[in-house]
Amino acid sequence: MTTLKQLKHLQAIHQHGTIHRAAEALHITQPALTRSLGNLEEALGVRLFDRSKSGMQATEFYLRIRARCSQLLLEAEELEREAGLYRNLEAGQLSIGIGRASRELVLRAVLPEFVRRHPQVRVQVREGVAEELVQGLQSRSLDLVLAGLGSYRDVEGLAWQHIQDFTSSIFVRNGHPLVSRRKVAFAELMNFPTVSAAELSPTHPLRKRLPGLAALQVSVLCSDFQVLSEVVVNTDAWMVAPQLQFAAELAAGRLTVLEVEDWDLIIELSAIELSGRSRSPAAQRFIELCQTRLPGLVAADV
Repeated sequence: MTTLKQLKHLQAIHQHGTIHRAAEALHITQPALTRSLGNLEEALGVRLFDRSKSGMQATEFYLRIRARCSQLLLEAEELEREAGLYRNLEAGQLSIGIGRASRELVLRAVLPEFVRRHPQVRVQVREGVAEELVQGLQSRSLDLVLAGLGSYRDVEGLAWQHIQDFTSSIFVRNGHPLVSRRKVAFAELMNFPTVSAAELSPTHPLRKRLPGLAALQVSVLCSDFQVLSEVVVNTDAWMVAPQLQFAAELAAGRLTVLEVEDWDLIIELSAIELSGRSRSPAAQRFIELCQTRLPGLVAADV
């Protein structure tokens, strides 16, 4: 009977190319790995690797079954993960992916409180663009992604839970050449530098509504909002951000909201997960904390 251990051995041999390197990676001896491979080939009645001086070359048969072997191992890891979740509801690890545009606002409001309540949970946060974070979900290296739903809505295999809507505005410095205008056409913004925490994906709904966004080139791309605010305060650059992000700068008169025609951008902050994958208790508690704290921020801002 083929075992999961043997499938792991096959995967390691193919990945590392030689019995020696695969055995080192698996922390077993070369003879033990050679026996494992020989026993599996004998049981199946087919050769899985051709041996040569340059290393181990996968046979056509192994290449045909490689994807199925990987899927079996992935399913086994998921079973072990779910068993671990069932055994231990408090400790463990939580891997969160977060969109750059909402990173600082969400983490500042939620993460400290989560750590205070659940000090035994190891939290890992990874920021990135939509494509990177989707890949993290698909590879199971991320438990969930917290981001605006716009760039994820049409991706197959994902499920999402709405958390909170945030209004985004266009910010400029007081004294910007366009501030004196009662209404600004979006095309006029193209004459000034743009700074942003994240690129709008090509499929973002706003690009369809505002044709000018298709040609928009970001001059400064940086996920540090403090740096971005200093750029906007000291130049004629403009940026899009949730209104809550720059509440202090607005109150101090360092930044102002520009009134732009047909501008209406709502960030639908959502918890995005791999469809069909069990949610860990730590992920559930983090989402619940987001649902509790973020609406309070919006209400306070209003």
